[in-house]
Amino acid sequence: MRRNEFAGRGAVIVGADVGLGPAIVQAFTEADMQIATDGAAAHGVGTVPSQGAEPASISAFFDAALRRIPSLDVLVLAARPVTIRKFLEVSAAQLRSVIEEELVWFALIMQEGARRMIPNGRGRIISLSSMSGKTGAHPNVGPYAAAKGGLIALSRVMAAELGGTGITVNVIANALMQPQVQHLSEKERAEVVRGIPVGRFGQPEEAAHAVLFLASDRAGYITGETLNLSGGRFMD
Repeated sequence: MRRNEFAGRGAVIVGADVGLGPAIVQAFTEADMQIATDGAAAHGVGTVPSQGAEPASISAFFDAALRRIPSLDVLVLAARPVTIRKFLEVSAAQLRSVIEEELVWFALIMQEGARRMIPNGRGRIISLSSMSGKTGAHPNVGPYAAAKGGLIALSRVMAAELGGTGITVNVIANALMQPQVQHLSEKERAEVVRGIPVGRFGQPEEAAHAVLFLASDRAGYITGETLNLSGGRFMD
């Protein structure tokens, strides 16, 4: 990154308290980005309910964020833990809940973020999806995979529609990474690692720096893309 590239710029990070969120916050802080987050993180300015979120509450969240940061230059939406359940056992209520939390909620936040960025003539919207949303080849995560696949498609639509505004929209699709494998046994982890060409799980910092790159000026010609973050386990 260029020295002081992010000085004077602001970022909103949603999902800052979960998964890869804390590492993203740390990377942006070290890059001198001014940050506002949801939740109880040190930079928190409020929350947006993931169930039944309304545009008014999302708008109020961005208002609060912009009282903390100088401008909305970057919007990051971090993925949350996946729900494991066989698809034929998923109830209608559970299906609606996951789609609401993992797609509709993200979509409304991205929509409002883009509206705030357009007058500035520049912006970066980066969402963390999942390889399950890209490949669909993971059992027991049907609703989650459907939502994350929808997020990838939506991001491409947004990238095309916002192409002339200076705003880029990209997705990072990560496979299992270090903070997400704690529930696996040592044997299960070893089995997964055998299928990863680089021979290990990814670290949170590696995901954070991928986000940081997409937020940078050097990524200005990249939009509508989904970056695989899997150590070569999944390749296009």
